[in-house]
Amino acid sequence: MLETNSLDVIVDRKVLIGDLSFTIEMGQNWAILGANGTGKSSLLRLLSGVTKSEGDDVYVDEISISSFSKKSLAKEVGLLPQFEEQNYWGSVGDYVGLGRFAHAAGLWGQSKDDQVITKKSLENFDIENLSNREYRGLSGGERQRARLASLMAQDPKIFLWDEPLENLDYSGQMKFLSWINQTVRTKNKASVMVVHDINLVSRFFTHTLMVFPGGSYMAGVCNEIMTRKNLSELYQTRFDQVIYDGARLFVPGW
Repeated sequence: MLETNSLDVIVDRKVLIGDLSFTIEMGQNWAILGANGTGKSSLLRLLSGVTKSEGDDVYVDEISISSFSKKSLAKEVGLLPQFEEQNYWGSVGDYVGLGRFAHAAGLWGQSKDDQVITKKSLENFDIENLSNREYRGLSGGERQRARLASLMAQDPKIFLWDEPLENLDYSGQMKFLSWINQTVRTKNKASVMVVHDINLVSRFFTHTLMVFPGGSYMAGVCNEIMTRKNLSELYQTRFDQVIYDGARLFVPGW
């Protein structure tokens, strides 16, 4: 379980999300929706412990994340950031294998279990044939799949994804969303993802956190809070609702 208690997301002394309290239970698949610049990426960094909050207001299983070592926290929570700060120089296989650092017994090499999990992660994202390629020589889509595979190899209890669908084609998006949906349901995991396609949210996610301009928010079950009114307020544009094959879809209007 991951929860926040009156968390403020502050960037450059400006409160982007104020007094945020919500709980992510195991087996839940959360989407974070909101316009650009509303603090979604900053929130994920706080939830992961990459950015330290001003108080003890983020908890994993009722324990403040400030109490965890870096390695122990990585077994609980894993983050895929939107951007990478460094250009990794090694092979794709080595890059994906870095995800196993939280489980490694020593500083060097991988155990047989680590190798099996790394290989499976490469296969799940159809990049096993690229394992010996130089990571920095990959295309944007190939690199994104390697990044997803690395977090899969890390195997945390709670996945945090910042716009993971970027650079993926439709096939890649559907395969990834189906995988994370199944993983959350069958392996007692939880997932929190920043996404922009609201119709994918209606199909694949159980819960939604909406971050509104001005710092307010709304959190709950997708079917309850994904409405024309809420989406129109969220994105400052009109939405129409249509029903197709039993599913609710939302179309932006003029």
